[in-house]
Amino acid sequence: MNLDSATITTLGNSLCFIDPTLMKGGAAVAQGDRMWFQGGEPYFDIIIETHDGTITWFQITLRGRVLSWHRDHNQVQTGETDEMDTPPLVAYYAASKTIRDGAAVDWCLVKTLQEIVAVREDAPLLHQLSELLQAQLSEHLVPAEEEET
Repeated sequence: MNLDSATITTLGNSLCFIDPTLMKGGAAVAQGDRMWFQGGEPYFDIIIETHDGTITWFQITLRGRVLSWHRDHNQVQTGETDEMDTPPLVAYYAASKTIRDGAAVDWCLVKTLQEIVAVREDAPLLHQLSELLQAQLSEHLVPAEEEET
Protein backbone atom coordinates (compact mmCIF):
# COMPACT_ATOMS: atom_id res chain seq x y z
CA MET A 1 0.00 0.00 0.00
CA ASN A 2 1.65 3.16 -1.20
CA LEU A 3 0.06 6.45 -0.21
CA ASP A 4 1.24 9.96 -1.03
CA SER A 5 2.69 12.08 1.78
CA ALA A 6 -0.42 14.29 2.04
CA THR A 7 -2.64 11.24 2.60
CA ILE A 8 -0.19 9.81 5.13
CA THR A 9 -0.19 13.10 7.06
CA THR A 10 -3.98 13.38 6.91
CA LEU A 11 -4.46 9.81 8.15
CA GLY A 12 -1.89 10.25 10.93
CA ASN A 13 -3.45 13.48 12.13
CA SER A 14 -6.94 11.93 12.04
CA LEU A 15 -6.10 9.37 14.72
CA CYS A 16 -8.15 9.96 17.87
CA PHE A 17 -7.90 8.14 21.17
CA ILE A 18 -11.17 6.37 21.98
CA ASP A 19 -12.27 5.87 25.60
CA PRO A 20 -11.14 2.28 26.39
CA THR A 21 -14.27 1.65 28.47
CA LEU A 22 -16.22 1.65 25.21
CA MET A 23 -14.49 -1.56 24.16
CA LYS A 24 -16.13 -4.85 25.00
CA GLY A 25 -14.78 -6.01 28.33
CA GLY A 26 -13.49 -2.54 29.22
CA ALA A 27 -9.85 -1.56 29.14
CA ALA A 28 -8.49 -4.44 31.19
CA VAL A 29 -6.89 -7.33 29.34
CA ALA A 30 -5.12 -10.39 30.68
CA GLN A 31 -1.92 -8.63 31.74
CA GLY A 32 -2.23 -4.98 30.88
CA ASP A 33 -4.28 -2.28 29.22
CA ARG A 34 -5.88 -1.96 25.82
CA MET A 35 -5.92 1.35 23.93
CA TRP A 36 -7.96 2.16 20.85
CA PHE A 37 -7.27 4.83 18.25
CA GLN A 38 -9.66 5.44 15.41
CA GLY A 39 -8.77 7.22 12.19
CA GLY A 40 -10.81 9.68 10.20
CA GLU A 41 -12.03 7.19 7.63
CA PRO A 42 -13.99 3.95 7.91
CA TYR A 43 -11.99 0.82 8.55
CA PHE A 44 -9.01 2.64 10.12
CA ASP A 45 -8.38 1.43 13.66
CA ILE A 46 -5.38 0.82 15.88
CA ILE A 47 -5.71 -1.33 18.97
CA ILE A 48 -2.70 -1.58 21.25
CA GLU A 49 -2.21 -3.71 24.36
CA THR A 50 0.41 -2.60 26.86
CA HIS A 51 1.92 -3.95 30.04
CA ASP A 52 3.82 -1.58 32.32
CA GLY A 53 3.84 1.02 29.54
CA THR A 54 5.36 -1.28 26.92
CA ILE A 55 3.51 -2.49 23.84
CA THR A 56 2.86 -6.23 24.00
CA TRP A 57 0.46 -6.57 21.05
CA PHE A 58 -1.13 -4.39 18.39
CA GLN A 59 -3.40 -4.61 15.39
CA ILE A 60 -3.86 -1.93 12.74
CA THR A 61 -6.60 -2.11 10.12
CA LEU A 62 -6.77 0.28 7.17
CA ARG A 63 -8.76 -0.01 3.95
CA GLY A 64 -9.25 -3.74 4.17
CA ARG A 65 -5.63 -4.47 5.17
CA VAL A 66 -4.37 -5.58 8.57
CA LEU A 67 -1.01 -5.52 10.34
CA SER A 68 -0.46 -7.18 13.70
CA TRP A 69 2.41 -7.98 16.02
CA HIS A 70 2.87 -9.80 19.33
CA ARG A 71 5.97 -9.53 21.47
CA ASP A 72 6.14 -13.32 22.01
CA HIS A 73 6.78 -13.81 18.28
CA ASN A 74 8.42 -10.40 17.64
CA GLN A 75 7.51 -10.41 13.98
CA VAL A 76 4.85 -8.55 12.07
CA GLN A 77 2.07 -10.32 10.25
CA THR A 78 -0.06 -8.83 7.49
CA GLY A 79 -3.28 -9.88 5.84
CA GLU A 80 -6.70 -8.71 4.79
CA THR A 81 -10.03 -8.06 6.44
CA ASP A 82 -13.40 -8.72 4.91
CA GLU A 83 -14.65 -5.20 5.72
CA MET A 84 -14.54 -4.04 2.12
CA ASP A 85 -16.48 -7.14 1.00
CA THR A 86 -19.25 -6.85 3.60
CA PRO A 87 -22.45 -4.83 3.20
CA PRO A 88 -22.11 -1.48 5.05
CA LEU A 89 -24.92 -2.24 7.48
CA VAL A 90 -23.11 -5.34 8.74
CA ALA A 91 -19.52 -4.04 8.40
CA TYR A 92 -20.29 -1.17 10.77
CA TYR A 93 -20.04 -3.53 13.71
CA ALA A 94 -16.50 -4.46 14.77
CA ALA A 95 -17.57 -8.02 15.54
CA SER A 96 -18.21 -8.50 11.83
CA LYS A 97 -14.52 -8.17 10.97
CA THR A 98 -12.81 -11.36 9.81
CA ILE A 99 -9.06 -11.38 9.28
CA ARG A 100 -7.29 -13.50 6.67
CA ASP A 101 -3.56 -13.83 7.23
CA GLY A 102 -1.33 -13.24 4.24
CA ALA A 103 1.13 -15.83 2.99
CA ALA A 104 4.01 -13.35 3.25
CA VAL A 105 4.55 -10.06 5.05
CA ASP A 106 3.53 -7.04 2.99
CA TRP A 107 6.49 -4.82 3.86
CA CYS A 108 5.11 -1.90 1.85
CA LEU A 109 2.05 -1.93 4.11
CA VAL A 110 4.29 -2.03 7.19
CA LYS A 111 6.28 0.96 5.90
CA THR A 112 3.16 2.96 5.06
CA LEU A 113 1.57 2.31 8.45
CA GLN A 114 4.82 3.21 10.21
CA GLU A 115 4.83 6.53 8.35
CA ILE A 116 1.21 7.17 9.32
CA VAL A 117 1.72 6.60 13.06
CA ALA A 118 5.01 8.56 12.97
CA VAL A 119 2.98 11.68 12.12
CA ARG A 120 1.61 11.75 15.68
CA GLU A 121 4.75 12.69 17.60
CA ASP A 122 2.48 14.19 20.29
CA ALA A 123 1.07 10.75 21.22
CA PRO A 124 3.67 8.74 23.18
CA LEU A 125 2.00 5.38 22.55
CA LEU A 126 1.82 5.97 18.79
CA HIS A 127 5.44 7.15 18.87
CA GLN A 128 6.39 3.88 20.60
CA LEU A 129 4.42 1.98 17.94
CA SER A 130 6.26 3.87 15.19
CA GLU A 131 9.62 2.91 16.69
CA LEU A 132 8.55 -0.74 16.99
CA LEU A 133 7.52 -0.79 13.32
CA GLN A 134 10.73 0.97 12.30
CA ALA A 135 12.73 -1.73 14.13
CA GLN A 136 10.83 -4.42 12.21
CA LEU A 137 11.53 -2.60 8.93
CA SER A 138 15.22 -2.22 9.80
CA GLU A 139 15.50 -5.95 10.44
CA HIS A 140 13.89 -6.70 7.08
CA LEU A 141 15.65 -3.97 5.04
CA VAL A 142 12.94 -3.50 2.41
CA PRO A 143 14.47 -3.67 -1.09
CA ALA A 144 13.85 -0.59 -3.26
CA GLU A 145 12.00 -2.55 -5.97
CA GLU A 146 9.61 -3.99 -3.33
CA GLU A 147 8.83 -0.48 -2.01
CA GLU A 148 7.47 0.64 -5.37
CA THR A 149 4.94 -2.17 -5.87
